[in-house]
Amino acid sequence: MLVNLLSMLEKNADAVWLCGFLLALGFGRNRYALVLAALSVPMYAPLSSAGITLASAGLALLIVVMPEPPLRSLRSLGLVLAAAGLSTLPTSMPRLSQLLDAWSAWAPAAPLGLAAWALGAAAAWALLRWLRRGWPLDLHLSLALLPAMVALSWSPPLSTRAWLAAFAGAIVIAVLYGAYRMAFIDALTGLPNRRALDERLARSAGRMAVAMVDIDFFKRFNDRYGHEAGDRVLKSVARQLRRCAGGAAYRYGGEEFAIVFDGRRVEHASEALEDVRSAVEGLRVRLRKDASRNRAQAVRRGQSAGEVGVTISIGLAERDPERRTCSAVIDAADKALYRSKQRGRNRLTLAGAARMN
Repeated sequence: MLVNLLSMLEKNADAVWLCGFLLALGFGRNRYALVLAALSVPMYAPLSSAGITLASAGLALLIVVMPEPPLRSLRSLGLVLAAAGLSTLPTSMPRLSQLLDAWSAWAPAAPLGLAAWALGAAAAWALLRWLRRGWPLDLHLSLALLPAMVALSWSPPLSTRAWLAAFAGAIVIAVLYGAYRMAFIDALTGLPNRRALDERLARSAGRMAVAMVDIDFFKRFNDRYGHEAGDRVLKSVARQLRRCAGGAAYRYGGEEFAIVFDGRRVEHASEALEDVRSAVEGLRVRLRKDASRNRAQAVRRGQSAGEVGVTISIGLAERDPERRTCSAVIDAADKALYRSKQRGRNRLTLAGAARMN
């Protein structure tokens, strides 16, 4: 299967490479575009050699290690010109080309070839940056560089062009997946966002229950401890909501979330929501030492100084003959959420019921 895929990519290498480059430019992935430009040299240079390949891999490593430059900058222009100049190196600077060839043949310390090691270093650097910052773009680049590393090794299976086309295809997938995350995934919590919820509800049919969840006194918390602490609370609550049995959690907006239960009655959904509410009530969010001038105000029973608890209020509604549309179900759940807040917060209220819990 892999051989067939690589053969197909090799036949369409030019189209895949152009698609990757244009997508990277269109979505502002400057580092992707520049690495593609650097590694296009072994694929398209009229007089490519081992030394040119080594220089191309070194340029790609430099692009990965350096801070990402704006596309319209002298640094980006210089990197593109450097990639273009490599293809003319054998004729314009033959001595330098010969020196690079000698270095690339230095096998004892680099059995796979220095070019492959340079790309391996670039992939490792991008992976470490992802571990430190948590940006998916770095992880995707690290994975995409693996087929390029195979392509520039001493004896790659199949052809170099096939593996470089696989690298360009991986860049295409990385850009498209990044665009998907931007459109449908909330960057802070990692939950699907409001747009994803709307699409889910538009496809929903049959029995369904929706819970609207709101973090209690979140604005007051943000004002007292700052937005960094507020972000920690949002992430912690989102982790608990993600574990809701039988439900799919979404960030609705601000400190409000939604949980959709397809094919479940409110009786079963309410049990899962009660478990989540209790789990959130037991959360302890640590604060920075300077997060509050009077941290003692935040300490409740069972908590230590420098940490705070958090609670949520929930409203739950299901589709029935009176609420046939998804918007009507959400509206009923929202009203039930409002009643939860009126009754003292940190509780679950069922739409249409006088009281729950």
